[in-house]
Amino acid sequence: MNAHLIFIFFFLTSLLQDGLTDSVYTGPEGGTITVSCLFHFSGRKTKLFCRKSCGDGNVLIETDGVRAQSGRYSIEYEEGVFLLSPTFVHVTIKQLRKSDSGNYTCRLKKTVRLDSTKRVEIIVTDVEPSPTSFPAATAPTSNSPEPSEQSSALQITSVLLNVSFIIIIIITLSVTVMAFCRIRTNKHTG
Repeated sequence: MNAHLIFIFFFLTSLLQDGLTDSVYTGPEGGTITVSCLFHFSGRKTKLFCRKSCGDGNVLIETDGVRAQSGRYSIEYEEGVFLLSPTFVHVTIKQLRKSDSGNYTCRLKKTVRLDSTKRVEIIVTDVEPSPTSFPAATAPTSNSPEPSEQSSALQITSVLLNVSFIIIIIITLSVTVMAFCRIRTNKHTG
């Protein structure tokens, strides 16, 4: 019975790890923004980026490969190694418009497990006017960290989550073994 409970615990925990974390990305109108969606499990099949949810014609870009581009959208897949490094789907949107503000979904379609999703929010801000004393044009920049900075921070967070998960597993197994040994000892002495 304990083995069944442990299996159910692992299964439910793995389902809960994907799809819960919401992130907010901010970028100026006319600029470029890169959204990085972190997943703990890889998606061997299709990668999608959708406006709101991935249904009813909301898919903005999708690919079965590693990279793709469609209009202002590009997508790149970075596969991780289970428990060692996370999997990322990076989506870049160029020439941001105010109408791009809103909720989006990154989705990994899988062949074996349930699909994984991450929800993100994008906020497009007004472009700050340049001071008149500095007439040189400046390229719009995003307030979001660079993709490599995002990946590094997300990888550290993922490693900490994975280590915590492993510690919880060890504690759960230790308690189960101790309970089993205690029950067995009580049967032999009583």
